[in-house]
Amino acid sequence: MNKRFSTYITAAVVSIVLYSCGAGYHLRQGNRLYSMLAYNSAITEYEKALSKKPLQEAKIKLAESYRNVNNMQKAETAYADVVQITGVKPEHKLEYAKVLMRNGKYPSAVIWLESYLKETPGDKGAQMLMESCNKIDEMKKDSAKYSLEAVNINTGQTNFSPIAYKDGIVFVSDRSTESAARKMYAWTGKPFLDLYYSKKDKTGSWSIPEALKGDVNGVYHEGPAAFGNDTTMYFTRDNYVKKKTKKDDEDVVKLKIYQSTWTAGGWSSLSEVPFNSNDYSTGHPALTKDGNTMYFVSDMPGGVGGTDIWMVKKEKGTWGNPMNMGTQINTPYNEMFPSVYHDSLLYFASQGHTNLGGLDVFYASKNGTGWSDPVNMGYPLNTSNDDFGILMNDSATGGLISSNRANSMQDNIYSFRVNDLRFTLKGLAVLKSTQAPLEGVVVELLNKTTGKRETMTTGPDGTFTFKLDHNSDFVVVGSKDNFFTNTESLTTMGKTVSEDMEVTLKLEMEQIIINKPIVLENIYYDLDKSDIRPDAAAGLDKLVNIMKDNPGISIELSSHTDSRADDKYNMSLSQRRAESAVAYIIAQGVAKERIKAKGYGESKLINRCKNDVKCTEEEHQQNRRTEFKVTSMGTNKPM
Repeated sequence: MNKRFSTYITAAVVSIVLYSCGAGYHLRQGNRLYSMLAYNSAITEYEKALSKKPLQEAKIKLAESYRNVNNMQKAETAYADVVQITGVKPEHKLEYAKVLMRNGKYPSAVIWLESYLKETPGDKGAQMLMESCNKIDEMKKDSAKYSLEAVNINTGQTNFSPIAYKDGIVFVSDRSTESAARKMYAWTGKPFLDLYYSKKDKTGSWSIPEALKGDVNGVYHEGPAAFGNDTTMYFTRDNYVKKKTKKDDEDVVKLKIYQSTWTAGGWSSLSEVPFNSNDYSTGHPALTKDGNTMYFVSDMPGGVGGTDIWMVKKEKGTWGNPMNMGTQINTPYNEMFPSVYHDSLLYFASQGHTNLGGLDVFYASKNGTGWSDPVNMGYPLNTSNDDFGILMNDSATGGLISSNRANSMQDNIYSFRVNDLRFTLKGLAVLKSTQAPLEGVVVELLNKTTGKRETMTTGPDGTFTFKLDHNSDFVVVGSKDNFFTNTESLTTMGKTVSEDMEVTLKLEMEQIIINKPIVLENIYYDLDKSDIRPDAAAGLDKLVNIMKDNPGISIELSSHTDSRADDKYNMSLSQRRAESAVAYIIAQGVAKERIKAKGYGESKLINRCKNDVKCTEEEHQQNRRTEFKVTSMGTNKPM
């Protein structure tokens, strides 16, 4: 072999080996940083590795690193490479689809969601994202709904999660103060987060933010806060003691909620809430006005998936056991950044439900003991990027929101205004027995929020129409001589889309017929007992409302048994039950002169099931009933 050619081959082999070793070295360095969650530095190593050799592992982790530092443009390019790998895992297709959604490329996201769902058809979270992509046009239809502008505290740093405090706001920022500059967060390559205060002046401008004084801001992350009052604060913090972090079994630093008290020198007396743990995170506290109910975020066991919103109540000065808000609020993805408005509206950010991509802001209304279905606040308040950490003003006509819109890698705070909203109530009064329109019904609209009252009377078509104020609770009362008064409730609280509220209201008016028995449904008693069970109380509450809405009527409440057992015993048992029910109603504020208890035992059976007749349990149940009938009627205007 020619010596010169041999030397060339040897040099080429050495060059290839060194080239390959260089790629491997940078991959190992990238993996080391990746395992430490130092994604910002890991990106540099993976890019160096890929400049030398197309390593599959480097491609995947580069894409994930870009996603983790919120660089969605480069994450999209990197994932486009990843999904071309033969045998690529389904989850990488899903992440690519989510990144495409974040970049507003919904048709492309649908293609990769379809591909993912073919391999993982039971993923409800992915099905939710597919539904979101298919509803984008609908969610963007009212693009003039909000006006937004960046506030003047945004000066090149990350700023988010404003919360009202005194004459200004407390918010989270990575702005570089002297203390923060000494230590950088490896995940992002930026300073750790601290809590700052800014005051709003009469012109609407915000003062230069100042870090909260005292023991609150330390060497690691401090995050979203909530205030029970001017001297009590709850806030999120990395799990560390004396500048040393505590990690779980997977070497991850968890978050905890701390309480702090204001003294003359600043925020001090830090203490943990009792439901913190070294094994899971708790954070993002939000408080009701009385400070006795907290909503917070956690990935503790028993959740729906990702991070969930939980609720905990203070009992005798101590926080009780947290309760998950359930699938009404939580999804398989992350729910975060809750806030409470007038104790009746829960705002939160979610990657699930029907959204535009990333985190969107939703609200849910308190509905008895539960919550309504979450409502997406819509475009342009929500975008394809992360929108979260909302603070509504007292009138709910605007507020502040955190967002990394415009494909920014940092979060900023924006002020927003809800533009003019129009709500129209179109209702129908009908005769309950036939559903025919009813003329002459006096319909009163009471705005419970402002106290304003309006009245109109239905014509032959039974219809009534009212204009509704924004952000108010209402009661609609329908009354007509010789009819039971009917009331219905509705709300425009938190609504962000103008609408005609047509289907919400149908007033079903029932004629009052003296001595006509009316069965009260679901009034059950335990065997041989007359105590009012909780499920029976709910049925009796309906009668309480009827009595209060119709103050002119007096009634007889009667209890009936089936034919089994002795006639005398059944009469006595039914009388005790009727008296127990009447006592319950009187205790709810109904005058005792207006209601009489009467037990009929088995004397008024409504079917064939007399003594010694064989009947089914269902037939016997028909006879075991509670009824009421109007015995007299005076002026019947609602209280």
